[in-house]
Amino acid sequence: MSDDAERVEETAEDEETEEEVEEPEEEERQESRFSPKKVAGLIFNLRMLRRVVQIFFFLGINAYIFTAWFGMDQVAAFWTELGKLVPSLPILSPLEAPFAVIAGSFDAIQMTLTSGAFPFFVIGAMLIIVTVIGRSACGWVCPLGTMQDFMTLPKRKKVRPIPSQEKELRRVKAYIFVIVVFLAAWMGVATATGTEASLVAALGAFAMDAFSPLNPSYILFVVLPNQTWPVSLGTLWYFTVYWGWALAQFAFVIAVFVVSIWIPRWFCRWLCPAGWFYGLFSRDALVGIGRNPARCTPDV
Repeated sequence: MSDDAERVEETAEDEETEEEVEEPEEEERQESRFSPKKVAGLIFNLRMLRRVVQIFFFLGINAYIFTAWFGMDQVAAFWTELGKLVPSLPILSPLEAPFAVIAGSFDAIQMTLTSGAFPFFVIGAMLIIVTVIGRSACGWVCPLGTMQDFMTLPKRKKVRPIPSQEKELRRVKAYIFVIVVFLAAWMGVATATGTEASLVAALGAFAMDAFSPLNPSYILFVVLPNQTWPVSLGTLWYFTVYWGWALAQFAFVIAVFVVSIWIPRWFCRWLCPAGWFYGLFSRDALVGIGRNPARCTPDV
């Protein structure tokens, strides 16, 4: 692995750091809260814009919710047509999610390899997207990243590992990526040669989709809806037959969000193999957000 590939990307939190603002004068404090200056500042506030975009895509990617819950077929139809144009994005979004109209590139790559084929189209589309916008989709579009961001308290005391620990922790997602791709390719070869039965028995829940059992997006957007909606005794088999495994999965998801209160996007930074993979091809992207550390607001 080259040094460039090992170099860690800037966190999404760094992208949203705001410039330091001087204390207003006494006259400015008397200014009306609805002054044009304040309205313009609200509109062009990068953090506010990012939150709006995140909510927009969170609802759009899961557009079938509008049909299932609210009968808003036209909204779902719009996102479905968009999904036909861009069937996958460099985010973490499971293919099997019942409400989703757009899948994550890593999820599609993993499933295609498992089926015994090579994901030429998915990788090609992903390369085009990350070459243009880099890893902006991780910070602005990914549903799991959005949920972590909204768990982060604005006035919390952040917990930061020392730089050497941070670097080592960020390597973990690279190791996870290698393991997941290896298992997917192994399963694909077994499927192509008709010897998958024994491998499925050996790998169990990790056979067809190695990352999904511990993927918070999969647990939230696939397991939970499939097993609890519509609620009936027949749909709760997963929690009764595999109650121990289900308990471990949901405990992990809760931990992801609770820890995010103090360590923003820790799952993305340390454990997400998809983000690591997208980062390999996005370092020279055409579009990105820069920052001047000398002008950043001090941490609180």
